[in-house]
Amino acid sequence: MKSYFISYEAFIQKGGSIKTTTITYDELLAVLTMHMERLDKQFSLIINGHLPKPLHEILDDAFEQSHLYKAFYTQHCANRSYRYRSLSKNRVKVDFTLSYRMNRKDEKQMLEEIESVLQDITTPNMSALQKVIEIHDYIVRTYSYELHTKGSPFSVATFMAEKRGVCMAYALLFEKMMEVLKIPCHYVIGKADGEGDAGHAWNMVEIDGQWYHIDVTWNDIGHVLEHHEIRYRYFLLTDEQIAKNHQWDLDLYPPCTSERFNAIHHLYDVCIAGDLLIYPHPKTAYLTAMDPLTLQTRKLTDIRVQYCTYANELVYLVNHSDGATLYTYDAKTAELTKCSTDPIHAIHKTTNELVVTYANGSQEMIAIETAVDVTESLQIAEFDDARYTNISMMSLGDSYLATFNSNTEDLIAFKSADGVELYINEPIRQLTVSLELNKGIQLQMTTNRKPVQFKESAKLVLPLSFIKAYIPALEKKLDKQITVFDKSISIDVSRSLLIQIKNK
Repeated sequence: MKSYFISYEAFIQKGGSIKTTTITYDELLAVLTMHMERLDKQFSLIINGHLPKPLHEILDDAFEQSHLYKAFYTQHCANRSYRYRSLSKNRVKVDFTLSYRMNRKDEKQMLEEIESVLQDITTPNMSALQKVIEIHDYIVRTYSYELHTKGSPFSVATFMAEKRGVCMAYALLFEKMMEVLKIPCHYVIGKADGEGDAGHAWNMVEIDGQWYHIDVTWNDIGHVLEHHEIRYRYFLLTDEQIAKNHQWDLDLYPPCTSERFNAIHHLYDVCIAGDLLIYPHPKTAYLTAMDPLTLQTRKLTDIRVQYCTYANELVYLVNHSDGATLYTYDAKTAELTKCSTDPIHAIHKTTNELVVTYANGSQEMIAIETAVDVTESLQIAEFDDARYTNISMMSLGDSYLATFNSNTEDLIAFKSADGVELYINEPIRQLTVSLELNKGIQLQMTTNRKPVQFKESAKLVLPLSFIKAYIPALEKKLDKQITVFDKSISIDVSRSLLIQIKNK
């Protein structure tokens, strides 16, 4: 079934808003989405114009397709009813009554937890693929499939509180996390073999302009296979690949045709270490690395491993070539270190710690530290102000905005009146920057509305007082290092951004 409704985005572009109460039938889906996003329980709409089919069918179609936009909200609509009456020949008033599986308090708590989790497990310099893997793995490791829960198993609120739920909760949480990370994603409703008549939900995600299927629920096998926690069999699939056991309305979603990530489908328990995917080779169990951009692989060691898990800038693993004991692997130095003499049964990662379970049943908790690389200050001569064209940066509380346009390519230094400075170390003609400090350092740089990542590190200069005010999570780490340097310290947080903190 092809949708005859205009999209949510198109409705907004033509000036539509929640204040719109008189609409045409093709605007119904967008307006319903807006009301459900607000968790509105009762509202009325007037539909003008000739209807192409009976009104109750149009209303049913709109609710059936509501998952295409703002699924986190529209799919929490648990019950709906409506009644309508004709006002004139081509004018109908519809009164809606809706109920939801969450309230505003639930929404606030969930969004705060989602923001916190994303700050813990992702970094700005990660590629879209790396972020998708991190979110996929976090959900699989943290949650379990279970129909019998205290709250609704379909609700993300129940899912996050009880750590249990069904496919709808898996897919909605994944979709919302992708939305926060600004990675295009769809919540897909269809059917799958073995799921009965209740239906099934999964996701589509866009990476580098291509769409792929991801079924997080079907990749969660930790409760089924003892020696594996996460699989990638249903990770970044084409339409043809997932259609072997999934069915959906192809007209409602973009086509998925790229086979770029076929090499990942046979992997288990992948972890991200810097720019590499590290995992046990599926046939030999040797410690192996894959470049996520080229998908080229290389063997790291001859040891047979299991449960590769990245934390504290090390890969923790079970070394089956040495009695299933706990080892760490440093991806930067290729150094292997033995950490235990007793056999290990499993390694489980949460957002705050690694839980190492020994064969005798005892457990060891290893705290996960916030990754902050404090290094020696760069020579200021490398950033000579005379090389840059200075552009004023507007301050709006803890947010900073600036735009640069030129006919020539220049090195740009964005500067605010209160001492925030951003140096762009590659010539550029157009750039828009948005910096927010209220929830850590969040910097977006776009050219012609598209994200840009430079080869040469940009440098963000912040007064030390800003770190103490806006980024308390770093304060203890900085206090330990600040006496080492006379003027400033630098934190290398990504390949595209270097932060220098002025001691003033």
